[in-house]
Amino acid sequence: MAANVDKKQHYRTIEKTCYGANIIYLILHVFYLVLFIVNHYDILAYVTGGIIAIYILFFFLIKARKYYIYALCCGNLFFGYISVTTIMLGFNTGFHFYLIGLCVVSFFTTYFSKFRNIKGSIVWVGLSLTIYLTLYLVTTFNKPYYENIPQWLEMTLFITHAVVVFGFIAIYLVVFLRYAMSLENKIVNESRTDELTQISNRYGLYDYFENEDNKSNLVLALFDIDDFKNINDTYGHAVGDDVLTKVANLAVFTLKDSFVCRYGGEEFVIVLRNEGKYSFFDKLEEFRKSVEKETFEVGFNKVKITVTIGAAKYTNGISLEKWVELADERMYTGKNTGKNKTVI
Repeated sequence: MAANVDKKQHYRTIEKTCYGANIIYLILHVFYLVLFIVNHYDILAYVTGGIIAIYILFFFLIKARKYYIYALCCGNLFFGYISVTTIMLGFNTGFHFYLIGLCVVSFFTTYFSKFRNIKGSIVWVGLSLTIYLTLYLVTTFNKPYYENIPQWLEMTLFITHAVVVFGFIAIYLVVFLRYAMSLENKIVNESRTDELTQISNRYGLYDYFENEDNKSNLVLALFDIDDFKNINDTYGHAVGDDVLTKVANLAVFTLKDSFVCRYGGEEFVIVLRNEGKYSFFDKLEEFRKSVEKETFEVGFNKVKITVTIGAAKYTNGISLEKWVELADERMYTGKNTGKNKTVI
């Protein structure tokens, strides 16, 4: 299920980026078309009109989830359009800025592509650099096809391209950063979550201890399921796993506003505050008795279990390891004196 959610999020990110980019490309080329028509640059007007039609068709590519093909088509289309417009209008119009933007887009596309071939991005960068230098040399030694371009038009195109390209680079990097951060958070959360019970694991406990500023009223309780090995031996490990999950859920439900984690095996840690109407002992006893009364129905099996709990109050400067050790000693005192009890 989690893998499907990640895949959907992955495709949503790509789809939104592609749709957004294509809409901006389309608007940009309509803007060019208006400028070229106003200035009677007929050849560029026809070329731009044809490219607008292609960008409209690109929406069908995106809808069909042909993202890699879309990226390739866009890149090649830009290479051609940049070359034509720069040769016809001159280097100072700033169309060459797009070549810088294409380098960033190529790596972005590679990261989100299922092929993930970084060599392809390096080829795109090399091709962009080659075209950039070629256009610079061609326009340096040859006059543009349309000479005497109005200064306002040259400045408008230059500023437009600078803003659009640097804006695009920023947008692509923001999208990539957000996606990377969401993956990082997911990895951190998964590393702090017990796979079986879906509650925190001991690494989550370490984080909780480090991030909790007010520890003065805290109590740490360690409990495990009495004779859990017998459950595994009698009913099998699948039943044992179900029992662990149901005990974890019962602990979370009963000890509301407390931190519950699976410490390892059949051992669980509860961190609760010693305040309010009931003392921490009363709260732990309520949980212990609720486990004792519960009949755990696992498949065709009905399992009765008990837990033994050891608890220790927080004392200034104590390490988490020592705190757990104190609770562990008290839990084993309970184990050795009859089980199914809370020892403080």
